[in-house]
Amino acid sequence: MIQKILLTLFVCLTQSSFGQGVKVKLTEKKNGKRLVLMAENTTKDTLNVFLMVTSEGYRRSASRPVIKNIPPQSKIRMTTMIEITGQQQSYTYDLIVNEEENNLSLNFEDQPKDIEQLIKNKLVLFTKNACKKCDDLKKALTEERITYQSFSLDSDPLIYRQFMASIEKDFTLETRIRFPIIWNKDHVIFSYEVLNEVIAKLDGQ
Repeated sequence: MIQKILLTLFVCLTQSSFGQGVKVKLTEKKNGKRLVLMAENTTKDTLNVFLMVTSEGYRRSASRPVIKNIPPQSKIRMTTMIEITGQQQSYTYDLIVNEEENNLSLNFEDQPKDIEQLIKNKLVLFTKNACKKCDDLKKALTEERITYQSFSLDSDPLIYRQFMASIEKDFTLETRIRFPIIWNKDHVIFSYEVLNEVIAKLDGQ
């Protein structure tokens, strides 16, 4: 049943992508409790791919962003997730593809922004499109006149990637990346359950 759910998710996403002329296809390879996500470059050019997976019911949430160059007409492994017994498995992902001349760069130190200075002693939100919690939080912060900066995974992928690299040392196997990602001056909060509670926490700093 779980396998069918995941397959249905992939088919829907793939059909949608083909309608837009997909360059990279993300496919699944199941081996016992392991689910391997493979990226296939369907073009004649080397492509730079950024993958971010948010999952439920897996021992490893694949929360670390994965950035790889994929040679022409080839398929490579992007990440592996391991099922947790007794839990239902599901996942969503963000996939960004750039041609080599617009490479996202695998070296975070080469990014155009100094992320430490960008977030130091500040309230910073990292959001993505179609995220209701992101929109609700930004609206509430504005209404409460709490100063913050906001960056989007969809429009600011370089800044987002550099931020994720800067906090990666604090990740554990239990870390789950959920949006909005909140940098609260000196520590990170992955989303929230109750809007008023997170606003009080941010306002109290």
